[in-house]
Amino acid sequence: MRTKIFLILFYFGLSPFVFPQNLDLGGYLKFFAHPNLNSPYGFNRLGTRLQTTFSYGTDNAFFFSSLDFNYEDTSVLGLYEEPRSKGMTIYPVEAYIDLYWENFEMRLGKQFIFWGKTDWLNPTDNINPWDYKNITSEIEDYRLPVTAIKGNYYLGDFNFEGVWILHFEPHKIPVEIPKRMGSLRVENLGTVFPANKLSNTEFALRISSKLLNIDYSFSFFHGYDKNPTFKFFLLPFVQGIPSYLQFQTTYEKIDIFGFDFVTTKDKFTFTGEAAYFSTQDKDGTDIYIKNPNLYYVAGVNYAASDDLSLNFQFSQRILFKYDKSFEEQQWLNTTHQPHKVDEKTTSTVTGNIQYSFGSYTSLMLIGVLNLKDKDFFLLPVLKYSFADGVNISAGATWFGGPEGSPFGRAKKDSKAFLEVKYSFSL
Repeated sequence: MRTKIFLILFYFGLSPFVFPQNLDLGGYLKFFAHPNLNSPYGFNRLGTRLQTTFSYGTDNAFFFSSLDFNYEDTSVLGLYEEPRSKGMTIYPVEAYIDLYWENFEMRLGKQFIFWGKTDWLNPTDNINPWDYKNITSEIEDYRLPVTAIKGNYYLGDFNFEGVWILHFEPHKIPVEIPKRMGSLRVENLGTVFPANKLSNTEFALRISSKLLNIDYSFSFFHGYDKNPTFKFFLLPFVQGIPSYLQFQTTYEKIDIFGFDFVTTKDKFTFTGEAAYFSTQDKDGTDIYIKNPNLYYVAGVNYAASDDLSLNFQFSQRILFKYDKSFEEQQWLNTTHQPHKVDEKTTSTVTGNIQYSFGSYTSLMLIGVLNLKDKDFFLLPVLKYSFADGVNISAGATWFGGPEGSPFGRAKKDSKAFLEVKYSFSL
């Protein structure tokens, strides 16, 4: 509470006296309504947000921060068991300082760091987690900042980038654990997060350069998988018959080796990313941890005109040291319950259409289709600039597919959204 009071005083009282020159204050006021598309059509989110931004720069340094005052009339779940508070919440979105030298720059603080060249699906973009519950038109609603130190050293055509992430942040994924699985009662043992200590901090490295007309980079990430791992335990036995299941949620260590590129020719832009995920299941015998795998995306963007662009991508994930029948049998032996396990190879296609109707209205449609299960995700967004600084966004996040498929499981989270945003500068 004291931290929130200090931030409010700093923004609205102290900052003009601390940084009297080159001071920029701004932000936005936004109303948002996210009705669920399933019966009985309740609201996933309904509220108002005031964001204030503060920036100050000199020749050798730049400071930026943004603070959200968020009021909601609804309560929803982010990560399972993690409620979004009803009422007023105050939290920083970004707060960092940039320092500059001749060939080196550093950013310290709460920040967004996006890597990769492909659209929407990015195997090498592993620093900032996603908030899958709140996918809307604005990236800050569904991407979460991290507290990190980032440095860039420039040597000729090369950029050497290093990131040290000081605190682990997982994806926020809406997960519902059933109270029963078959005849067995399910007991939640809770979540085990990586201990908040120096040895558990994460880091990432990237080398970027250009060859002819191709921008490319090699990257490495060492840290934790932001997706939760659910581990089940069959206990106890009564006269040789299991009576209930216990489960625990953990986050496992992972190393990711990545490569990406982008190049252009006439109206076409070609992109690609590939990453090898070295997980803790080195020999493929742990049914709860994903096997080591290769994940790649290849895409092409066509600028049909100044108003229309079309994007198409194909992606594939290949599991190594993987035997589907072994996984199914081990799951049955461990939990006494049948379970749908991963395929050795999964393929996905994505499309992105963007069209501008004059200077004030634009339409974007993103679609993702998993080829095996035929489950899909759609994100249509219509934006209209009503007046100077006033924008209206309307759209939906729509999940569909067979029961048990990745997007099929999220059908209940399909929603529409309407947002009215007024941006200002003081």
